[in-house]
Amino acid sequence: MTILSELARLYERLAKEGKAPPRGYSFEKIGGAVELDADGNVLAIHDLRTPDDKGKLQPRIMAVPEGGTRTSGIKPNTLWDKTAYALGITVRKDSRKKPLLDEAGKPQPETEGRVRDEHAAFVRNHEELLADARDEGLVALLAFVRSWRPEMFAERNFDPELLDQNFVFRLSGDAHGDGTPRYIHERPAARTLIAEHDEESGAQGLCLITGQKAPAVRLHPMIRGVQGAQSSGAAIVTFNLDAFTSHGKEQGENAPVSEEAAFAYGAALNALLARGSGRTVRIGDATVVFWAETPETGKAATIEELMRGALAPDEKTETEKLASLLADIAAGRASTPEFDPSTRIFILGLAPNAARLAVRFWRPGTLGDFARNVARFWKDLAQDPPAWKGAPPAWSLLYEVAMQRKAENIPPRLGGDLIRAVLTGAPYPRTLLSGVITRIRADHDINARRVAIIAAVLRRNFKEDIPMSLDRSNPDPAYRLGRLFAVLENIQEAALPGLNATIKDRYFAAAMATPARIFPLLVKNAFHHLSNLRKSDKGGLAHWFESEMGEIWADLEPRLPRSLNLEAQGRFVAGYYHQRWARQNEANATDATKSEGAAA
Repeated sequence: MTILSELARLYERLAKEGKAPPRGYSFEKIGGAVELDADGNVLAIHDLRTPDDKGKLQPRIMAVPEGGTRTSGIKPNTLWDKTAYALGITVRKDSRKKPLLDEAGKPQPETEGRVRDEHAAFVRNHEELLADARDEGLVALLAFVRSWRPEMFAERNFDPELLDQNFVFRLSGDAHGDGTPRYIHERPAARTLIAEHDEESGAQGLCLITGQKAPAVRLHPMIRGVQGAQSSGAAIVTFNLDAFTSHGKEQGENAPVSEEAAFAYGAALNALLARGSGRTVRIGDATVVFWAETPETGKAATIEELMRGALAPDEKTETEKLASLLADIAAGRASTPEFDPSTRIFILGLAPNAARLAVRFWRPGTLGDFARNVARFWKDLAQDPPAWKGAPPAWSLLYEVAMQRKAENIPPRLGGDLIRAVLTGAPYPRTLLSGVITRIRADHDINARRVAIIAAVLRRNFKEDIPMSLDRSNPDPAYRLGRLFAVLENIQEAALPGLNATIKDRYFAAAMATPARIFPLLVKNAFHHLSNLRKSDKGGLAHWFESEMGEIWADLEPRLPRSLNLEAQGRFVAGYYHQRWARQNEANATDATKSEGAAA
């Protein structure tokens, strides 16, 4: 219950900031508002949508009375709903569920069929709920549901583009103190009505979050915004099988959480997951949310911005400053008081699991620990030249183990396992190393990022001193064999320019797995190529290749290893890449020297 307890604590802060809805309410997308007079007559229908950066109209996010989860049944919301329920009219669709348009390109209205039953349910619900209402706004809404006819929408020439949007209601002239419109569901009488209407009658129990005795919530709140989960929401706490129940208890009674606490943790988590919250990133199949706990709201927001930059830096992130700041925080010498290393932070990773959510990881800790572990992660990936332009985000590593570098091909659980290692300083998942080696075997793409990942795993998991660039003194057999393979490939390319496929395409996977079987053949062919080079105008290059081979062979045992394990294959790849990159640098330096001589 630690996760739920911390989320419930967070709700108090978010509610004060207006970033979480009041109890009994939820944030929903509202596209329109119906303006009523005191007798319930419709004076106007207002479009509440605003254009986004691309000019597309987007609904307004508004706190409205919490609605229930709809499946195939008919279930109206309270004081708001989509036009099918609230006004009895929807968009007519064809057999493929696509909107039918009139000659002007406008949606055609539909008032028959299921929409009639939905509107009738909305009317019955509000006639029962508002029967004893005395508030002017609630009375006007009751009069509206009793007098409104769906045909009036077309008769009054209201905009059909608003059909199927969620609608709220407003009493004409009613406004907040700052002059902005006040909607009926925001009136004090409406809030009181919602609070009374939502009172639970569940069995009394000791709430596992608050420690107080209160009615236990039967069904826990639905969480929305987790990538890959149902768009209508999924529960993080469920009891849907007999194996999860005990002593004849049903649903939430098996682990009692009060209605108030359940709403608080659900509202807080939904606020974190909301689009644009700035407190969520995606890493593999895990949707990661994070927050800081500070007495002052401004400090928390500053720390959360830092955490987002560290977890998912992008092209706009000034990574050098970020890395320097994290190093200062880790050492306890941050220049500003906002970045107190002892500040408590929380990181939660969630992933879809059928109709529920799975917790991939949960990491409460301090800002200082976070800074140290992220800085260590970046140090693990150090390479010369760097594999990334700036500080690498953890998610970017996952694409190097995915077939065709597509997100849907990232191995399940790897994202959660990786970020757990990053945040705790624990060993990286072995599947990260095996995944990179597997992809290299399959596509023969040996790039800087894959080599950096291999080096990071070897450095942390096996305490190996993997160099950032070519280390000619490294005696490791696998590393030197990787270097040797690169030289043999260079010899082939020099002797046979324009080849469509080199020995890397045909023999790399076998050479790094069973070197004793492959290298004798490759070396034999290389001597033949060197003989041809010496007979051409490339005698000097042939001499250089022979010197490189001799330097590498000097520290190799006469008997080559029959096979290399996964870690040794990683060192083989590193040696190959370092030798190839060093050869390119040397060639570029030679060309530059020749150019300078010619210019002189």
